[in-house]
Amino acid sequence: MAVAPVPLWAVCVLRVALATVYFQEEFLDGERWRNRWVQSTNDSQFGHFRLSSGKFYGHKEKDKGLQTTQNGRFYAISARFKPFSNKGKTLVVQYTVKHEQKMDCGGGYVKIFPADVDQKNLNGKSQYYIMFERDRT
Repeated sequence: MAVAPVPLWAVCVLRVALATVYFQEEFLDGERWRNRWVQSTNDSQFGHFRLSSGKFYGHKEKDKGLQTTQNGRFYAISARFKPFSNKGKTLVVQYTVKHEQKMDCGGGYVKIFPADVDQKNLNGKSQYYIMFERDRT
């Protein structure tokens, strides 16, 4: 019996289909995001988030995400996920940030913290493993 060769694209698709997703947030359940995300109360000057699809979007509901509510503020919010190890495997971290307001300096940052991080006291000095940023200067 002959075995048909498998095209490379099929192997790639299969590999993606077998990937483990450790954390994914789509904000499709309305205000229930507030049960998963913890706003830091470390600084009373931190700004607050709301759920919005913003000024422009492809789909009003599917493109919702966390939106800052005040200009010129720092923000700190986090969501917990189960600890994992990617030892021997590639780790892919992906996020989207959409800057709609005009600003001179600012950006969106994503940090991966240790599992024991104190979410309520999250601040710029909190220990983290990896940081991704999208500055707009």
